[in-house]
Amino acid sequence: MRSDRTPTMKDVARRANVSLGTVSRIVNSNATVAPELRRHVEAVIRELGYRPNVSARTMRTRRTHAIGIIVTDLRQPVAATLVAQASEIARRHGFAPIVGDFQNDAAAEERLLSFMAERSVDGLVLTISSDEDAALLDRLEAMGIPVVLWERDTGGRFPSVRTDHRAGARMAAEALRRRGRKRVLLIAGHEHTWTGREQVAGMRDGLGSGARLEVVHTGRFDPATFRAALQAEDPVDAVVANVHDIPAVLGAVEEAGLACPGDLSVISIGDDPFLSICRPAVSAVVLPSRRVASEAAELLLQRLDPKARSAPAPAFPLAPGFIDRKSV
Repeated sequence: MRSDRTPTMKDVARRANVSLGTVSRIVNSNATVAPELRRHVEAVIRELGYRPNVSARTMRTRRTHAIGIIVTDLRQPVAATLVAQASEIARRHGFAPIVGDFQNDAAAEERLLSFMAERSVDGLVLTISSDEDAALLDRLEAMGIPVVLWERDTGGRFPSVRTDHRAGARMAAEALRRRGRKRVLLIAGHEHTWTGREQVAGMRDGLGSGARLEVVHTGRFDPATFRAALQAEDPVDAVVANVHDIPAVLGAVEEAGLACPGDLSVISIGDDPFLSICRPAVSAVVLPSRRVASEAAELLLQRLDPKARSAPAPAFPLAPGFIDRKSV
């Protein structure tokens, strides 16, 4: 039976028959403790109801054991995958993830960065609204903590883990070219980001000079305008869109009385289970989002060690794949 006295680390060490240093290493998520011993001590911690003094530990180590995870929009399937995977890795290493999104709103992005600074997170793994905005990059640098970006390229100023979006878009374009499509609409990532720039470049590479490419960047996609474009005298005959825009695309195609793939091809950038149950099932560029999230989170955790602040990011973007279903 537990007493009314708050259990201490010494009580845990005494009950577990280990040294105080061993308990300290386990409480502070030190990876040098053997798994069997860790499980034994953690069982004693639960039995006694011991809770570390977080404030004291923070003052002593200057660590909060929290990391910030920021994405553009949590409602997007790719963003949700990134957050879930990075959060799992953070927890596995004894860090609490603090998650936020800014939904393409620069003011909300600034408030979120301020919030992370106020919470004294130990580091950030994030995407940003623009990797061309010098003021935003200065803002990140001024926070004075390790930062790892995903799906952004700052020319080496910050380490980043990225997908080869040019290769992915090229795969989609080549599938359309084989189908004979000539008037292609690309609903791309934001134009001031690695993602958007590389998607446009990859589509141009894959389509060649014999096709017309129209580009609308995410955040400006208007289903009503798209429906009007489908009914124009010279309508598009293929659409390549990020996965979160696919429901709106398919809805507009149906409302226009068009058949996919008879009248128009549709390809998703990013895969999701719902694409395989659409009618027709939608072909997709498969993004390595889980791996991007894992490598970015692991890189950040390495850089939290002052001796490993210069741990290198992957030398090359991670390769996507392509699933050819029924929509091309």
